[in-house]
Amino acid sequence: MDIGTAMSVAQTLLAALQCSELNEICSIAGYKSKLGELRATVVRIKAVLEDAEDAEAKQVLSKQVQLYIEELKDAVYEADDLFDEFVTLAERKQLTEGIKVRVLSLFTKFGTAYNMTQRVKKIKSKLDAIAHDTRFSLSIDPKPIKDRRLETCSYVYEADIIGREADLEKIVSMLLDPNVQQNVSFLSIVGIGGLGKTALAQLVYNDARVTIDTAFQLRLWTCVADENENLDIKGVLCKILAPATGPMMNEGYTMDQLQIQLQQKLAGKKFLLVLDDVWTENPNSWYTLTQFLMGGQRGSWIVVTTRSRETARIVGAGPTHELQGLSREDSWCLFRRVAFRSQHSSSSEDLVEIGQDIVKECANVPLAIRVVGSLLYGQNKQKWLSIQKLGLAKACQSDIMPILKLSYYQLESPLKSCFCYCAVFPKDYVMKKETLIRLWMAHGYIPLDDPQSPEDLAEEYFSILLRRCFLQDVKKDGDGSIWSCKMHDLMHDLAQQVVGKEICRVETMNGDVDKKVRHLSLIRPTNNFSFTNKKSHLRSFLHTNESYCDQLCVAALVGNCKYIRALDLRESRIKSLPGSIGDLIHLRYLDLSWISGLEVLPGSITKLYNLQTLNLSCCEKLKELPKDLSKLVKLRVLDLLGCNELRYMPRGMRKLSCLHTLNTFVLGDMSSSKNNLLEGLEDLKALSNLKGSLDIKVRYMKTGYKINGGKEGGCLVNKEHLKEVDIDFGWNERREYEEAVMEELQPHSNLKIFGMVGYQGVRMPSWARDNYNLATFLPNLVQLEFYYCQQLQHLGQLRLPQLKILTLFGCPNLTAILECPALEMLELMSFNERLKIIPISREEASPYEIGPNLREVRIDNVAWLNSLPMNSFHDGAMLIIYADKKVESLGEAMEVFRSCSASLKYLEISNCDNLKSVVSGGLEHLSALEELTIGSCDNLNESEEVERVSFCQSLRTLELHDLDRIVKVPNWIQYLSSLQTLTIINFKKVESMPNWISQLTSLRELEVSNCSTRLKERCQEPSGEDWPHIQHIPSIEFA
Repeated sequence: MDIGTAMSVAQTLLAALQCSELNEICSIAGYKSKLGELRATVVRIKAVLEDAEDAEAKQVLSKQVQLYIEELKDAVYEADDLFDEFVTLAERKQLTEGIKVRVLSLFTKFGTAYNMTQRVKKIKSKLDAIAHDTRFSLSIDPKPIKDRRLETCSYVYEADIIGREADLEKIVSMLLDPNVQQNVSFLSIVGIGGLGKTALAQLVYNDARVTIDTAFQLRLWTCVADENENLDIKGVLCKILAPATGPMMNEGYTMDQLQIQLQQKLAGKKFLLVLDDVWTENPNSWYTLTQFLMGGQRGSWIVVTTRSRETARIVGAGPTHELQGLSREDSWCLFRRVAFRSQHSSSSEDLVEIGQDIVKECANVPLAIRVVGSLLYGQNKQKWLSIQKLGLAKACQSDIMPILKLSYYQLESPLKSCFCYCAVFPKDYVMKKETLIRLWMAHGYIPLDDPQSPEDLAEEYFSILLRRCFLQDVKKDGDGSIWSCKMHDLMHDLAQQVVGKEICRVETMNGDVDKKVRHLSLIRPTNNFSFTNKKSHLRSFLHTNESYCDQLCVAALVGNCKYIRALDLRESRIKSLPGSIGDLIHLRYLDLSWISGLEVLPGSITKLYNLQTLNLSCCEKLKELPKDLSKLVKLRVLDLLGCNELRYMPRGMRKLSCLHTLNTFVLGDMSSSKNNLLEGLEDLKALSNLKGSLDIKVRYMKTGYKINGGKEGGCLVNKEHLKEVDIDFGWNERREYEEAVMEELQPHSNLKIFGMVGYQGVRMPSWARDNYNLATFLPNLVQLEFYYCQQLQHLGQLRLPQLKILTLFGCPNLTAILECPALEMLELMSFNERLKIIPISREEASPYEIGPNLREVRIDNVAWLNSLPMNSFHDGAMLIIYADKKVESLGEAMEVFRSCSASLKYLEISNCDNLKSVVSGGLEHLSALEELTIGSCDNLNESEEVERVSFCQSLRTLELHDLDRIVKVPNWIQYLSSLQTLTIINFKKVESMPNWISQLTSLRELEVSNCSTRLKERCQEPSGEDWPHIQHIPSIEFA
């Protein structure tokens, strides 16, 4: 059961009881003294919840006590809803009026202070009744407690282990590597419980290559299995020495005596020590232990098995082996061995399909497969069907879940809540890290009284869950930051078992929801959705697929879910939100993204005083935000990405001091005056906590003017946490104010990505030119982009030592760029012919090099390649030539191709309408080219016969697409002796395969897509006329 969440709520409740407004309400009605009693009751309830959590970890909670705890949790939730309402209404009223008003007048809309006090009395009586229940003492279940973890040994019956051959080979090869230089090296095997870490370590320990004396003179196995934060170092050392001295001999030894014993045992020997089932994440404990184990000869190894990536990290700088689940084939092989054993009767065959379905639920975890297989061995078909219907988590909960719960019980209470909440998503769901963090905050799982910001603390929680293998399969963005993750199926089962009915995932919604459900998600696409609960206690409503709500459904949700904290209405088919949404006073998280019909928000949304996250991304028709948006003083995230029709920002945005994510800010609008723009700049300047990326859209204004010359440092220079800034001036003609606006937008030196669109100034602002340079202000810049800056002539002293990506698109008057020594990607498109690369100093005698780090170049002018210094390309580089309307032959870049013959590995040529040939010069120099793509070049005609050519001898992959003039497969392909993959797309006039294709003996894949029906017929197996020419190719696909 999820006790941790109730503890978090109880802590929030205690904070609410300190509210001065609540005290004044009760004082008016003569009830203030009772608040102290209520606080004492909540403190006692929190204490009993802590005791219950400890007792649950020891598996001693009786069924009766579990029911009692459920009642207690319900009462705490109810109290939290009540006091959250009181506090919210009081704070909201004070914010509206601007002064502290008398509390009695404050609540005139909601009844007299007396009536509110009656509600407090009622909840106090309920809590008191539960607190004085005879079950409050937490009676202990008299059943004997199972050992948490049987002590392991080094022995293993190898025939029982399936599917670990590759893991075994990889680890043994590391252990026997003769090039290891350290005396003692470390290797960690990491994975969730039940995955087979111990079994793999046993295989390694007993492998014939490891057991011989020439490999290791001494092998030791120790099961640590100590779940405390601080290792029992003396106990571990005694276990290590026990095989030599006996289990009892070392107990009376001092640490000094143990050290002497151990040093004598290890000195001068090459040893292998396995420390199985290590839990500690305390680096000091681990360091102290390892100091006793450093006496071995070069090539000694300590192998650690653990469930925690953090433990693996502190173990040392050695390799970490992340153990994965079995393959689908190995999973079935293991199940068949356990469930059927020697049976081969026809009845067993009847069970195969059922068994395969059950194995899928085991999520490739060997322990789960063995447990369910043993359970089904010898059972009839009805038993198999019942297990299939019941599900793995329920059918085998006494064997599998206790193993996983060992990890769960090690978590602190807030972490337990964060982990359990993940069960609201379906299995195998890609969970965005930012979304998880925002939902955790909305439900109060992240303490607000911590010195760290809630976002930073939530990031830390996420990292802990990841390190301890509760989360996995992370995906990262281009900056290397984690973007998303998944949860292992068995971990998902664990979370669901812990939370019980509180979290529910449904495929359709067309009726009531159990009153115990507090978090609900729709997990299947549906257009048949309704919600009828009149007294719902839902705190979350999410949907995770292509389901959507219409106007009636949204109205029902808003009308019936008065206690909701997180509401996901994304992709709803609505044009407006009901005004009653302002009554959801508990709401912290509101997702309105991808609602294509939404143009405006109701003003009542500004009554959501507690709102922390408002997601409006991709509301493509949204034109304006509520004018009183500044009342949402607790707002931390305002996502406006893709709201391209947004005309202006409401005044007073500077009041949103908690805001840390704002990805779009509109300066000015069609009717703006100078004052409006200045106010927008001041609002932007005040938002000093912004993080991530910010797109500033500067809208057209009727008059031009000087603003303030940047003398006050601008409005971005104080935003040290911004990583990316893009400034978009639109696509209109030059405006006089643009250079003045740019003066105000000097970014902080921490910035990594900077871009401008539509800037019509002739020069960069003063902070990027004159006596300065961009490297002075932006030393960390790694990406710089300019789009349609048609008047821009100078970039100033552009010397950026960290710059890796430079994009210049539609900047025809830009004539020069200076040194970018770290540049990896260069994109020059749309009228950049005048651009030249010039040396840093004209006095330098040596030729200037823009590389040699250049890995990718995208251009629309082949001739421009000749401006590149020689040897610019990094080994393995990519060149993309797109939409060059002038080039007729690649010979125009012959010198460049010759200079990069050994480095260019990928070449793509597309939409070059005048290109007539690719074999008439240039390509013969690209001796290292491995991939070539040619497409949509209307005049390219390579059908004529050419003599044997000797180019692209390293080419392995060739793709040709949309070449309308080609009537037969180009014959130069026959000379590509290393070709392995040939792809032909949209060749409508090609009707046969050439005979010579049979000579391409290296060809492994042939893909022909959207070509003539005649070609497909001729290549049919086995009777097609061209089949003999292609039958040697292992993989052939016609689409």
